[in-house]
Amino acid sequence: MIRRLARDAAGVTVIEFAFVAPVMLFLLCALLELGYVAFARSTLESAILDASRRARVAECPGEAAGLIEAELTDRMAVVVSADGEAPVLTVRSYGDAFGNVGTPEPFDDRDGNGAFDPGESFTDINGNGQWDADMGRTGDYGSFGEVVQFSATFNVASLLPFVAARINGNAGFYPIAAETVVRNEPFKEATC
Repeated sequence: MIRRLARDAAGVTVIEFAFVAPVMLFLLCALLELGYVAFARSTLESAILDASRRARVAECPGEAAGLIEAELTDRMAVVVSADGEAPVLTVRSYGDAFGNVGTPEPFDDRDGNGAFDPGESFTDINGNGQWDADMGRTGDYGSFGEVVQFSATFNVASLLPFVAARINGNAGFYPIAAETVVRNEPFKEATC
């Protein structure tokens, strides 16, 4: 009887399908999930580029702040937020040099360890009264001809939580970010 069952091929396809189908279904769902996250990242990147362009050519860059944040929020409305929050926009200005972006404020390294320690003197470039690892002036859209960094973060909700549990450690969302650095148009000599 066992030999006859071993030779019988009827029903083998159903069993093979039962083994393969869950894996194939999961892979298709994972592709859908990752495609949605890629779409969200692309949308955020294009939104931050448009926002930076709007600020760069504005009559007064700082006065366009509300419009820029509204445009960023409108563009990201097609993506489901995990926390119900709009994208978080961070703007920093760096004076007239691209090399200042992400650079720490200069300090007198008395002990020679290459790190800022309390008590060491420093030059407060951004004027906030403390040493910073990034000399940018946060919240400042800069003036004409200045270098400005635009950064945005957003938490994308998972479309398929069972996929996110396997891919993203059960977080239920995917944090995405985009940034760009531009120089404001230097052509205006207006007082804002």
